[in-house]
Amino acid sequence: MAGARGSVYVASRLVPDASTAFSPGAVAVKCGLVVAVGTPADVERETPAGFERVDLPGLAVLPGLVNAHTHMSIPRLSGLEGTPALSSLPFVDWILRVIAWKRNAPAGEIATNVGVASREAVSSGTTAVGEISGPDADVAAYASLPLRARVFVEGIGFPPEVAGDVLSSVEETVARIDGFIRTGGRVAPGISPHTLYTVGPDLLRGLSLLGARLGLPLALHLAEFPAEMEFLASGGGEVATRLYPAVGKDVSFFRGIGAPIGEYLRAAGILREGLILVHNVHLSRREIDDLRAGGAAFVLCPRSNAAHRNGSPDVTHFVDAGIPFALGTDSLGSVATLDMWEEMRAAAGLYRGELPGEEMCRSLFRAATENGARALRLPSGTLTPGAPADFVAIDDPGGETAGRPFSRLVDRGEAKEVRLTVIAGERKHGHP
Repeated sequence: MAGARGSVYVASRLVPDASTAFSPGAVAVKCGLVVAVGTPADVERETPAGFERVDLPGLAVLPGLVNAHTHMSIPRLSGLEGTPALSSLPFVDWILRVIAWKRNAPAGEIATNVGVASREAVSSGTTAVGEISGPDADVAAYASLPLRARVFVEGIGFPPEVAGDVLSSVEETVARIDGFIRTGGRVAPGISPHTLYTVGPDLLRGLSLLGARLGLPLALHLAEFPAEMEFLASGGGEVATRLYPAVGKDVSFFRGIGAPIGEYLRAAGILREGLILVHNVHLSRREIDDLRAGGAAFVLCPRSNAAHRNGSPDVTHFVDAGIPFALGTDSLGSVATLDMWEEMRAAAGLYRGELPGEEMCRSLFRAATENGARALRLPSGTLTPGAPADFVAIDDPGGETAGRPFSRLVDRGEAKEVRLTVIAGERKHGHP
């Protein structure tokens, strides 16, 4: 950790947020917090004598990246001999394979997976995550997480008779995670009604009320794949005919939600500030606008959607309409890496609007930093005085003379070029 006297990191470039850049720039850190940012001369004037100086020539210092949606407990899973790799399976087959893995995972595997995934994320420049913890996960795995995290505890249960037991389990697990931050950790709880096809109306209302009572954000996977939309519309399709029979559940009583998605979520009391909707591939622009008006935040996961052949989120509408959105990788069971640089490039490849490239990339950089932190209600995402000292130093991709620093970051940023990752003032990866 930066010593009690503090440290000043001086780099070829400093990008404290998506609106500002200094070349060269500096950030002063003490006791895990940012003390000052700006040009080296300005920071020197604002910083008391005695701070350690750390020179980072040829590097750009940026806010740590925020992976707003991942499942670190799910490892890379290869296909069985003679079968496709897991992420290339049709989506219902993929879900069933993940369920089979969870049922057969040996004791301790979840903690191992979380440790491996978190170290990979940190080494690629990620300093905060929105993590989904399954209802049966070993939440102790998150107690010593090196990242800043919002860990959403999943509630899963479609029949009305299971709602009470699931709610009790979720509340108990939330309390355990809440204890981590009380003992000095950087992990805070949230609640995840898993999906509208795995959470029935009774449980959805209960989880909504629980979140409101505890003052916690909620994360809901929504509109990820076509069979999901068919099930919500009519109660039919592969979710009803393949997924539920495979796990021994009867949902023949269900005939669809009977309302537009926004109306259904409003009736459940869940469409409000603090709701995070993840994926959003099969929503119309009118539905996106309606959900945004209701207070929802959005996370897009373009690489995961492409891997499963589920379609693509409407990046163009989110960018052009000025709708704040964040980015997430999903799990290593879906994508090859937890690399947010690749996620930004995947999103850039989906943009079809007329915004100049530099401004579009600025929007994507904001999505991968401050928007993610804001959606997760985590105190990071920008480098401003008083904020946590969560930042990365990466090989400076240039761009100043051409006026395109954000285009260069999105186009050229790579995990292997991250030389230093600092979280709460502690060096978690690399060294100056």
